[in-house]
Parts: sequence; structure tokens; C-alpha cells
Amino acid sequence: MRKADVDNDLVKVAGLVEEAGGEVIILSGMVTDNNGAPQEGMRVEIWQCDLNGKYLHPGDNRSVDYDHGFQGFGHDITGPDGRYSFRTIKPGKYPGRTPHIHVKVFNETQEVLTTQFYEDNPSENSNDSLYRRLSAEQANSVVMKYRTTEVGEETTVNIIV
Repeated sequence: MRKADVDNDLVKVAGLVEEAGGEVIILSGMVTDNNGAPQEGMRVEIWQCDLNGKYLHPGDNRSVDYDHGFQGFGHDITGPDGRYSFRTIKPGKYPGRTPHIHVKVFNETQEVLTTQFYEDNPSENSNDSLYRRLSAEQANSVVMKYRTTEVGEETTVNIIV
């Protein structure tokens, strides 16, 4: 049984029949060290707003309806190959930010990385104050480039810790 329905499927909430609205994607990748060695046992957490641009968080007090079919937060633990995977939706947009997904990575004892993954939308990204701080190389490493597969839209973003 999942505690408070925290898992790597943000589209399906336990106990609800209807899944989240929005365009479902598979977000996956590999966590490696600087030498390219896969990192096993890393906890990868993501959180994002729903298709309406609303976070499942008490600090988001905007008068926007929240999609109760969307989990909003999830985590996955990397295996021996360093891989992680999430079933989620393309992130919604809210005022002042380009669509993005928040990411934190933890080893057994501490947080080792906080970052964000961005939609591949140069015109919107160029207006985002956090995205503009990234070098071209950094930006390229955190942009979600989608491809259509037999299961739908997928994107791979590798993480170096």
C-alpha cells in the first residue's frame, strides 16, 4: 500500500477512478556521477503544478481549481543502472514562470541536487528569470525534448550528481 499515494505515477491517485487531466508523458533518465557511473539508491523527487497551473501545496493560494486526479508530487529510487522514471503530465503554466518540473535528488544521507526541467519552448524560457541564469550547456541539459513512442510522449533527462 502506498503511503499517501506517493509513488512515481502522478497521473493516477489511489482511490480515484479518473486520472489527471493534461497530456500524459513518461519522464525518465539516468543518475550518474561526473565519470558517467550509474548511481544506485538515489531518491529522485519531482513536483509540479497541474494542467491549470496550480500546485497541490497550501502556499499556492491562487483562486484556480486544482485537478484532484493529479498527485502533484512523486519519487522514484534508482536501481543498479541508475535509472528513474515517472508517469506525469506536461507541466501547466502559471504567471511569471515558464512550464517546468521541480527536481531534487538525495543520496542515503542528504540532498545532493536541486534543479528544474523545462519544456522545450525557447520563446517562453527566455522570459523566465531562473532559466535565463543557465549557460547554454546547462539549459540544454534540463530541457525536456519529447519523442512519440508506442506508449505516448516520452522525454529523457539525465542527471549528473
